[in-house]
Amino acid sequence: MASLQTHLLVNDEWVTRFVSADELFGSPGPRAQGAIPVALPPPKYGVLTKTVIESPIIRWVHPVQLRSSRQNDVAFVGDQYVQISEVGSDSQLRPIARKADFGSKIINCRVIGNHSYLKRKREETFANYHESGDVDMTNSDSSTTTPARTTELFQQVLILVLSTGELVFLFMSLTPTGSWEFVSTRYSSSSGALADPGFHMAVSSDWAYLAVACSENLLIVYHLESIETLRRQHNDGLSIEPVRSAHARGMKGIIHKLDFLCHGAENASGPEIVSHSVLLAIIVHSGVARLVIYEWGDLEQLPLALQAEKSGHRLDRSIGLPILIIPLTISYQFLVVTEDSMAICSNILAGPPDVIHFGVACREKRRGYDGNPSPMWTAWTRPHREGSYHSDTDLIYLGREDGWLNCLAISRYDGIESSVTMGPLECDIDSAFACISSTYGDFLIAGGDCSPGGIWNIEPRQGPELVCPLPNWSPTVDLVLTKDALKSSKSNPRNPLRRQLLAEDTQSQILTSEKIFVCSGRGSFGAIVELRYGIQAKIGLSLSYLSPIKRCWAIPSFHGSQETAFFMLLALPQHSALLRIEDDLSEVSEKAQDTVDFDLLSTTLAVHVSREVVIQITTAHATILFPTECYQHPISDMIEDPLATVTDAAVTAEALTLSVYSQSAFKIMVFKLEAARFVLRDTFEVEGEVTALCVGTLSSGLCILAGLSLEGSNLPTLAIFPIGSSQTTWEMPTGAARAPIKVQLGEDRDIHSVPINAATSIICLGSEKIVVGMRNGDVFTIQPIEIRQPNREYRIARMSRFGTSPSQVFAGIMFDTGPSTLICNDEVLVMMKEVDEEPNSGVFEEIFKVWLTDASEPHSPSPAINSVARLHDIPDYGSSTWAMVSGSRILITELQPKPAPVPRPIRTNGTPLGAIYSERLEALVTVVVKSGVPSLHFFDPITGVDLSRPIKKVSGEDEERVVDVDYITYLGNSDTKVTSLLHWRYKNKGHVYEWFVILARSKHNQGRLLVVSAEQEVATQDTGTSRQIRFWTQFQRKIKDGSPRSGTTDDVGLFLNFGKTLEYHVIEDKKFKTAMKYDLPSPAMCLEVVDGHLHVLTAHHSLVILDYTSHSAIGDRQMIQVSTDELARSGLHSINLGSVIEIGERQRFVLTSDPMCSVYGLWSPGPGFDTANLQLIFQAGLMVSIRKFIQGRTRPRWARDSPRYRNAPSRPAKHDILGLAIDGSLTQFTILNEDEGRLLSYIQNLARPRPTGQDDASKLQLGADSITKAGMHVDGDILQRCMEHKMLERIASTPQQVLELQELLKAPGIGIDMANSRVLDEALLVYKYTYDILDFYLSIAL
Repeated sequence: MASLQTHLLVNDEWVTRFVSADELFGSPGPRAQGAIPVALPPPKYGVLTKTVIESPIIRWVHPVQLRSSRQNDVAFVGDQYVQISEVGSDSQLRPIARKADFGSKIINCRVIGNHSYLKRKREETFANYHESGDVDMTNSDSSTTTPARTTELFQQVLILVLSTGELVFLFMSLTPTGSWEFVSTRYSSSSGALADPGFHMAVSSDWAYLAVACSENLLIVYHLESIETLRRQHNDGLSIEPVRSAHARGMKGIIHKLDFLCHGAENASGPEIVSHSVLLAIIVHSGVARLVIYEWGDLEQLPLALQAEKSGHRLDRSIGLPILIIPLTISYQFLVVTEDSMAICSNILAGPPDVIHFGVACREKRRGYDGNPSPMWTAWTRPHREGSYHSDTDLIYLGREDGWLNCLAISRYDGIESSVTMGPLECDIDSAFACISSTYGDFLIAGGDCSPGGIWNIEPRQGPELVCPLPNWSPTVDLVLTKDALKSSKSNPRNPLRRQLLAEDTQSQILTSEKIFVCSGRGSFGAIVELRYGIQAKIGLSLSYLSPIKRCWAIPSFHGSQETAFFMLLALPQHSALLRIEDDLSEVSEKAQDTVDFDLLSTTLAVHVSREVVIQITTAHATILFPTECYQHPISDMIEDPLATVTDAAVTAEALTLSVYSQSAFKIMVFKLEAARFVLRDTFEVEGEVTALCVGTLSSGLCILAGLSLEGSNLPTLAIFPIGSSQTTWEMPTGAARAPIKVQLGEDRDIHSVPINAATSIICLGSEKIVVGMRNGDVFTIQPIEIRQPNREYRIARMSRFGTSPSQVFAGIMFDTGPSTLICNDEVLVMMKEVDEEPNSGVFEEIFKVWLTDASEPHSPSPAINSVARLHDIPDYGSSTWAMVSGSRILITELQPKPAPVPRPIRTNGTPLGAIYSERLEALVTVVVKSGVPSLHFFDPITGVDLSRPIKKVSGEDEERVVDVDYITYLGNSDTKVTSLLHWRYKNKGHVYEWFVILARSKHNQGRLLVVSAEQEVATQDTGTSRQIRFWTQFQRKIKDGSPRSGTTDDVGLFLNFGKTLEYHVIEDKKFKTAMKYDLPSPAMCLEVVDGHLHVLTAHHSLVILDYTSHSAIGDRQMIQVSTDELARSGLHSINLGSVIEIGERQRFVLTSDPMCSVYGLWSPGPGFDTANLQLIFQAGLMVSIRKFIQGRTRPRWARDSPRYRNAPSRPAKHDILGLAIDGSLTQFTILNEDEGRLLSYIQNLARPRPTGQDDASKLQLGADSITKAGMHVDGDILQRCMEHKMLERIASTPQQVLELQELLKAPGIGIDMANSRVLDEALLVYKYTYDILDFYLSIAL
């Protein structure tokens, strides 16, 4: 029976209902029993959200001294974070600390306190000059001594205003471990919600008063404690109380500008000497702008000054409405900047201000700037100067939004002394604009909302020089995955056994994770950015050699301070080479054999480097170099076998081990270094081939570790030969003790992989951990089963897969938690390090990709690394400096201390509107708008090269000709506005055609549909040209009814949305025809085809599911509504999650987002039930609106293969769900079952801050029936802070809470079995398992 759709207002929300004719007219006719099945109960799912990548937008930049006056730091403040970085002597930024747990959006920020870095440096230089005497000046830098750093406290405080109205006061303190941490305190004076709290913020020049105002109606002035008082409170261990009092005043009208004016009497050692405070406000009421002044002499006069009603002075019409108000340091004067003029205002306390207008040089807008036709001055900053410089002269840097600068020098007596135009900077300038002053000069830091930023060096009579870029990939408009996860397995190896192994396990073929690309930026800063996460390695020097390099070693000079260089020894395929590199990397030269003591005529196998001795082992010689002498021994004399071949070597300061092949067998020879020569101490006969060799010290003593590959059915083996209980005694084992300890490298099911698998490298980390790299890309972590037993056995604690090419392992950086490992092969470079909790577990290591970046070529991909060498033995270099070998290149890199986003921009030189990835073409397809003209482009996602070759096919007399053109037909016109780019795989008569569909709007609101064909041209080696993709307009259709705003495709047709009309177009007789139509309640925002149904997310009426493939739909030529949401929700984007969760075949589970920062989980039982409407399963409130969802295998291979947690088995690897916001942030979504949701919600409620006196939050959501839809949302950022700060022991400290946690852990959906644990303390065991679960669920899907 037909039904009608109606909308009812229920509980202040619009609800969609279906009413039959009988119900509408009150017919009492009976219904057939059993005709409609009973509705299924909705599933109980929750969602965990976690910020994977924070927004790169920098809102404010402030020079700060939150640590002490010795450090020249800068604070980068975004909407959700504060990043403190130090400006080094090389003008590069070094991250110090980051804080992003404020819980609310940051609205504004200011700094209080005196910035005295230049003064401190001057005093130190003066003291060193007069007190140094004959002391070595290289060791006279007192700023590096730890005692001085620990006794000196913060010099300034950073104040934030949150969206809740709270004030946050931030400074930093040195921990006992030597790291810096934030110290914060909050102050709130508002009892209710405020509109735009902190929209205006100003600090008096003596830092005694803080003014905070809303955008209208309210002003609050805070009287602050001095910095000395705050330091004393912190030093005495007292609670920080920064606010002495607060005074509020209501304002009539819009508060346009607010700032304190400066008196200008400043001494050389401290803040301004203020006779009284002057607060300036510009109020707009009834269309009239007035300048109001509030002044007071001391705290007692402040309430009276704010209570007085002041009408103010009407703003001079010649000035106009100010864009900027800049308080000058001269006698309460201020600078007014408007759209088309500038003026200095003075004598403000005597009445209406005296106005002196002046002009600055007007430059044309920067080339490539895509903004206002007449750019405006948007920001200003004042460089720091010493003493009383600012009492008579003020210096201001003005920044225009297109990057132009103007340096104004203003005198107390002469007004404008100079106005110098500089630039332009290659970025847009917004509120993030500051000047950092150092002993080397001024540095300007700038960053805009729609462009990358940077640090520029300002030198006299020269243009600004970029010294450090600041990445920014916002705004982001589209998100796409490259489906290249199977690329590495598409090759067809000639080895049939290898083909069989690759085909047996489908999961093992998914080796590389899918790459994430976003369309970002505008105008000349437009780009397609690959979002990467991991450890960044900044390339400082790139050297190219003539032949491939197998390995390298960094060797210091024995000449001490007389030598300003170090050496790099290279192992080449047939010989070796030695490079001399200046310490500042400015010069490189190669040394000849007759000028050095090293053996350069043979291939180097191993090198030992220390400050006392350097040992080089080649295939021909063993060379021992001391600071004053050198010894070289032929290898043939040492092994006493002229026909033998040395295949591998390992050397330390005491021992040398050689792998020798002789008479069709391998043996291991062990030598001890005695009196500058190697003495043979033992020989081990081994079975099979020695593929890797290592000398290491385990807890049992000095050992030889060898990788053995045996013929037959046995697996590759790690053999451990003990050669002494200590390095000094060298007690060689005898009898049964000579038998090696063997560990099989693999499982029984891998037994057939012996011909292609073997150990390639071995290292020892500490005394109990062994890491082995394998030929097939696997890496094994091996540890003893029982540490204290003499006859110990070893086990494989972890196996990680890093690809299919051989993995090489190297000892990495030493962290607080223990040593790390660097692993490299042809596919990836990763760092693996231990975590705090279990340094000997070998299971729960943190693994991060290492991305090499070159500031001169930011679009270049991270090169494949085949070897690394650390430079920590080289003077002036620390543990973070590494040399990395990539083929024939040597890269000197600086590893960053913590993982972070590492974006790779592919510049499009225009605004990208959307992106598609074509697997057939292996290219990113996008529409780019340059100067208002749209064009289609194809980019190589690996190299970043534009592959586009637009052509036009012209019919000739004999054959069709191809003509190169600048734009394909119907593009290249500024009147054409592209609205959407679609990917269409059209199937017809057994053939599949890949087309790209462009939806556009032309003049008079007419629509146009373009279907574009593309094919790949093979690269020609003779001409040296790279591959190109040629494309042309296949056919087009002009749409007179209007322009389509969105669309999607299926195998046979196109879905187009015109306003509230949805049309389905198919090709019949080589023409487009409209097959179906449907009237939507509001325009479509997102279209998706799922199993023969069309999911339509509307702008104001949530999700509608339509059937267009059933017989009734085809027969009636009308789409049939299957399901819709009961509530009229706004929509932004949606994605089907049927492949992520387990639901019935006809059921639907969809994730939707709206513009109000909410995400909804909607479920439908499918057609055929009495209630087919979509039901709300969960609701999540975020800090940002999700513009687009994606799902795919974005995790690296080792993260997908890692165990779930403890005794619980691993879950099947499923797609990860990510969401992109317009500000560039990336959010990760994890669907939780009921037990998972209850456990994580319980922890969240314990960790979430709550008002004093509120009941224990753990009691709120213990019952399954008490969890609301909003309660099914778990904020992973709160759980992340709980895990990082180890909060469980504090927030779940009572026996009742521990018992509740234990019961939640035992739930079937979690599956933790604690019965077999050997940990006696039950609370510690509960905490241990809970942290493991948090680590699993909060792991980053990148």
